[in-house]
Amino acid sequence: MPRHTPLFPLALLTFATNAAAQAAHTQLFPATSPSGRAGLHGVSDGSGMLVFGGLTSGSPLAFNNEMWRFDGTAWTNLTPANSPAPRDWYASAYDGARSRYVLFGGRVLSGTVGIDNGDTWEFDGTNWTQSAPAISPSARRWAAMVWDVNLAKCVLFGGSTSGTTFLGDTWTWDGTNWVQLTPAASPSPRARGWLEWDLLRGRAVYFGGKNTTANLALGETWSWDSTTWTQIPTSVAPGWNSGTGLIAYGMTYDLVRDRMVLVGGTRTTASVSPQTYEFDGTDWILQATGGLPGRTAPAIAYVAAAAKTFVFGGSAGVPLNDTFEYQTDDWPAFTPFGAGCTGSGGTPSLTELHAAWLGETQRTSVGNLSPASLAIMALGLSNTAWAGGSLPFPLLLLYPNTQPGCQLLTSPDATVSLTVTGTTAEFALPLPANTALLGTAAFLQSVQLESSLALSVSAGAALTLGAK
Repeated sequence: MPRHTPLFPLALLTFATNAAAQAAHTQLFPATSPSGRAGLHGVSDGSGMLVFGGLTSGSPLAFNNEMWRFDGTAWTNLTPANSPAPRDWYASAYDGARSRYVLFGGRVLSGTVGIDNGDTWEFDGTNWTQSAPAISPSARRWAAMVWDVNLAKCVLFGGSTSGTTFLGDTWTWDGTNWVQLTPAASPSPRARGWLEWDLLRGRAVYFGGKNTTANLALGETWSWDSTTWTQIPTSVAPGWNSGTGLIAYGMTYDLVRDRMVLVGGTRTTASVSPQTYEFDGTDWILQATGGLPGRTAPAIAYVAAAAKTFVFGGSAGVPLNDTFEYQTDDWPAFTPFGAGCTGSGGTPSLTELHAAWLGETQRTSVGNLSPASLAIMALGLSNTAWAGGSLPFPLLLLYPNTQPGCQLLTSPDATVSLTVTGTTAEFALPLPANTALLGTAAFLQSVQLESSLALSVSAGAALTLGAK
């Protein structure tokens, strides 16, 4: 096992208090916005959030069929002349392999009442095309859909017929055909939950929903691994008004922070939640954040190009048209500096595998090592001075068999011996969950002593500690 000698200064490895939530909602004020609407689903195309249709009035019942896109700064109306019928409570996902927004079902107007639909449409960024598959899921509202990265297909689950009959079927869409799957296990029939893809774990997550006409929400968390469903036991479940379970919330996956982000919703439709929960892959965490008024059925999507989550609209008794962003201001950083010197396998390199988030373990890969070498990671609090004077410091003054150009770039306040496997090694730095350390800088540099006794080093890397 790696050894830390001595303990890292400031007792970085010994704090045990919990870090407070750092992410926050901030209202944005774009020059132009869609009108107020609810019953939405936000989908990211990688550089923006796409929002289709929605409920614009509850009395008399009225829907919309506009397609809007938000790029983090401005809203753009993309609505072509030929579009699906106005609707809300539809299912949608973005097919990343084919660059298509996929829409299924929802509630449309028939006279003055809303009825369920079972049509399939695709939007290519410019035009809508209605698909005509031979087989299709039954007409429904409140279904959940996500693009399954493993299958490279959209997966649809559940929903309801007329709000009275609940469904528990699972389907895939490949751009041409719908296929009903028969997984070994599945959640019971339910609707009004959300299905979102966890990219790092390679699975989708579904929370809550309901399975009765009483609007009483469920509090279960399920995962879909592209083959079957598995319930995830959690000690905390999102809820509201002293009870667990939610319906009509919004949820997305924040890739940078590795969190499912769940906003709003309701338990019984009696009142709406202003709360934000996050799921870290194991349990739910109630975030101590404000700024987003309570709402049901908003559009929400994490946009990778902006590294932010955006929330639009929803209902708080009336359809809303406000726009919010959600993200932390306390980002971790891994910044290379200086230059290394060449060993027999090349210049040792440092590559970050997991960022320096408080409460987690920062991991760095060391590459280009000699298989028979002794590898050490030097860890310090300065890259300008050490006990021997100023930095950088020429290592030839300490060790005559040093390769040309080798310099000490970080103060060696702690050293960790690494296990070399092949030509690589991995360094792990457990970080305390203590917000007093936000923004703290630490510096890394790997040192290699080969069997020939030649010494070489990597460039340095400056860590900045961040909080999710």
